[in-house]
Amino acid sequence: MSNIVLRIAALVLCFGILFGFGMTSLTGVLDALAERFELDTAAQEILVSILVICCFIGAILAGPLSSRYGRRVCMLFAAALMILCYVLILGEPTYTGLLVARCGLGLGIGLSSMVVPMYAAEVTVARHRGAVVALFQLAITAGILIAYSVSFLFALTWPWTHVLGVGVVFAVAALLLARALPESPHWLAAVGQSKKARQVASSLGLHTELPELDESAQAHRDTEALTTTRPAPASASRRSIVSVLALCGGLFVLQNLSGIDGILYYAPHIFQTMGFDAGKAALGATLGLGLVNFLATLVALKYVDTAGRRPLLLYGAALMSIGMGMVTLASLYQWSWMGLAGLCLFIMAFAISLGPLPYVMMSELFPTAFREKGIAAASSISWLFNALIAFTFLTVVQWISLTGVLLFFLGVCLLSWLIAYLYLPETRGTSLERIEANVISGKRLRDLGRNE
Repeated sequence: MSNIVLRIAALVLCFGILFGFGMTSLTGVLDALAERFELDTAAQEILVSILVICCFIGAILAGPLSSRYGRRVCMLFAAALMILCYVLILGEPTYTGLLVARCGLGLGIGLSSMVVPMYAAEVTVARHRGAVVALFQLAITAGILIAYSVSFLFALTWPWTHVLGVGVVFAVAALLLARALPESPHWLAAVGQSKKARQVASSLGLHTELPELDESAQAHRDTEALTTTRPAPASASRRSIVSVLALCGGLFVLQNLSGIDGILYYAPHIFQTMGFDAGKAALGATLGLGLVNFLATLVALKYVDTAGRRPLLLYGAALMSIGMGMVTLASLYQWSWMGLAGLCLFIMAFAISLGPLPYVMMSELFPTAFREKGIAAASSISWLFNALIAFTFLTVVQWISLTGVLLFFLGVCLLSWLIAYLYLPETRGTSLERIEANVISGKRLRDLGRNE
């Protein structure tokens, strides 16, 4: 693996850690914050979900911003914004100040969640592309593990500001790495800077993709002219693009409704409900989940470009269903250790399937002319349902019990397997330009990864 690919991977790693840490760092200090600011259940849900809601807004803004100003500028802005917010947190803000800081973190995370996988897919050679993009999910799990580890080790001794403020280290690293990498050649070609695009593509080792890059840029300009001069025609290509959006958006909906968000945000509460003692026992079980999540994602990273997208998602969704079934039984009968085993199985299966693959698929399937808007739409859908879970989980558990919520998650896991079986294409080893040609020609979803 070349030096440039390693630098791209490091960038993806830092932004992914910021994602995972920012989303879950509150888990270990939520009780302390509830006591410090006298928060009821609704106020706790607001504190958790405000970041996710702003992630949704950031994902919506990501498409037009990255299209106009470029991927690199958006990444620089996201990193700088997160640095400012972590500095605010380290200053021990009031409850209102903490909400403002989490809003800013959400905007930065939402923006980077769309731009970074897209950038990585556009600047990485095809043989490493799947692994580098999937590294984003591994980094998210690393950020989650870091957040859980800091909470387990220091939540009872450190001020909550320090527990939450650790993320500033990764924000600074992300800013420095983004400054050291070039703009995406796909974006440069799309805005008419063909000479510079070819120079950057050559420096990135994309030699074999240079002719296809010119064709992709011309297709982008032709499509832009078409959409600005007259209404889009009802064509096979348009239907295919809508199908891609439906698949990618649907994968993110299934990802968020599978139960992963409720587990990550409220794991200590879930473990206490299943019979674990509050405090170190619940935090320790939560840390165990984070470790399993990270290790399983590491395995997925190794096999995403060899085992293929379809097998990973099909086998993963099946194992997720088994794990969630175990957790449901454990919740019903208060079998705490069976619940922990079921959650570990669920997390392992999620980490090799529905965790990384939606990011890989959305970065691969959208044509250049629609990539910013398509990925922004898919990411926005993801954050919308993520926010829904964060904002309602504790309340819904009070209404229908934890067992009822887990049964719903089980149904979503089963539906994920069915959707993958019917529609998911295999894109392993296929160039972005070949996939784009298949989409434009109107091929069905299952055939978009074919090279002929």
